[in-house]
Amino acid sequence: MAFDRLLFGTAGVPNSTAKKNNPVEGVKRIHELALDCMQLEFAHGVRMKEEVSSALRKVSYELGVPLTSHGPYYINLNAREQDKIDSSVERIIQTAKISDLCGAESMTFHAAFYMKDSPYDVFDLVEKSLNVIEERLSRLDIEIELRPELTGKTSQFGSLEELISLSKSVTSCKPCMDFSHLYARTGSVNDYKGFCETLETLKNELGANALKEMHIHISGISSNSKGDLKHLNLEKSKFNWKDLMKALKDMDCRGYVICNSPNLEVDAQMLKQYYVAL
Repeated sequence: MAFDRLLFGTAGVPNSTAKKNNPVEGVKRIHELALDCMQLEFAHGVRMKEEVSSALRKVSYELGVPLTSHGPYYINLNAREQDKIDSSVERIIQTAKISDLCGAESMTFHAAFYMKDSPYDVFDLVEKSLNVIEERLSRLDIEIELRPELTGKTSQFGSLEELISLSKSVTSCKPCMDFSHLYARTGSVNDYKGFCETLETLKNELGANALKEMHIHISGISSNSKGDLKHLNLEKSKFNWKDLMKALKDMDCRGYVICNSPNLEVDAQMLKQYYVAL
């Protein structure tokens, strides 16, 4: 999908949707709220009937509300047992299949935990699994961007450097830039200069297109020395979202901005309104 701007939406069905568990109604509500996109949350497993996925694809197309997706939390491509790694691979493939049926073109997931292993060894395992996933999806004729998420805990695989390296070595891989997690993970990237430097790094390492087709997560966040603790509403957090919006605007970034604050659409609208007014 070619983007001419940033699209703002929610991680899951907006809270104000009458039927909260109905993603089709969620897309309609996104449209009513003058938001732009919605992320399908398969956090607790990939369970969606075929008629729901086809209805989602239809309403998404008709209302011009594109979709992204988030895979299950039970993914660890560095699990101790091979069968758990195999199950994680299957969960990513199942998420890709259903996302494709819904018309989503970008899917994110938490790739792995270090489990006290060397980050270099974990990287090799994640890379190997993602190459297998890419090949299997290619055989199924599914084209979707695999976007490992920038993770917020220091125990999780998913630093900025790891995602950049992965994007260079696996063709269909691109980073999902969770800037709130980046702040929690580093304890430092939280001002205009830091955000611009991060975006420059992406551009220099992955090319100008990296900023033209972004998949971004934003929320308020609380953290400690080990990284993120929980998501908060933006106004109750120290996360400097206004500087991030300025950096994204000044560097002409485009793509999806998915808000996963607890109040979902309230913060998503606040982000969009502030960004548009800049």
